[in-house]
Amino acid sequence: MSKILSGDFDNPCSDIVLSQGVNEISDFQVPEPWNGDIANAPLLFLSSNPSISDVEEYPIWSSKFDVRFDFFTNRFGGGIKEWVIDGKRALAKDGSYISATGYWSEILNRAKEIIGHKVKPGIDFALTEIVHCKAQNMSGVESALDECEAKYLEHILEVAGAKVVVVIGETAGKQFRTKLNVDPEVSLIGPMRVSGKDRILLFLAAPGSNKPRKISRVLMPSELRLIQEFLHRSA
Repeated sequence: MSKILSGDFDNPCSDIVLSQGVNEISDFQVPEPWNGDIANAPLLFLSSNPSISDVEEYPIWSSKFDVRFDFFTNRFGGGIKEWVIDGKRALAKDGSYISATGYWSEILNRAKEIIGHKVKPGIDFALTEIVHCKAQNMSGVESALDECEAKYLEHILEVAGAKVVVVIGETAGKQFRTKLNVDPEVSLIGPMRVSGKDRILLFLAAPGSNKPRKISRVLMPSELRLIQEFLHRSA
């Protein structure tokens, strides 16, 4: 890893790793595997990559393993620290809380629309990405997509208990559709067998996109009922 940080050799992950701009490996913000109780959450939101913050209290390479594990598993509640409040405001290094994260705010809204009632982040839904290293302004994400997908995506989906996978944004959508060889024009697919489980797939535009994002604008009422009935169906 120190060689990657110093730029001594090139690979598909070099650009995204170097984008953090740290001089010491101990200061490198660790890749984000997922957030929440991924084994049990009925909804899984899948995007292209996690964003990065210089002010959030976030695990770095020198953080102890138990801190990293607690952070990602209990990021939205129940951890050794209150890492996030209200499902959208992250703990800062100075002990305050950062303003609401736009992506998390939108995910909360989409989860409420799908489930039909108030949701508990990390319990009712978990989050993951195709590329797991944190990037500055999407730097290096495109070149790392195939590498990260091949190494991690299938394993994460096998672990995930989600009945519904919501794929967010054009980058993740294209990559995931190609992986599963599904229709590039259809927003709702399934139930179909995905990584050993019967699942429904829903493809939505990214936060801030000028494309429809609200569930009521993407799905017909009958399609939303299909999802909700599937979520409540016994395994």
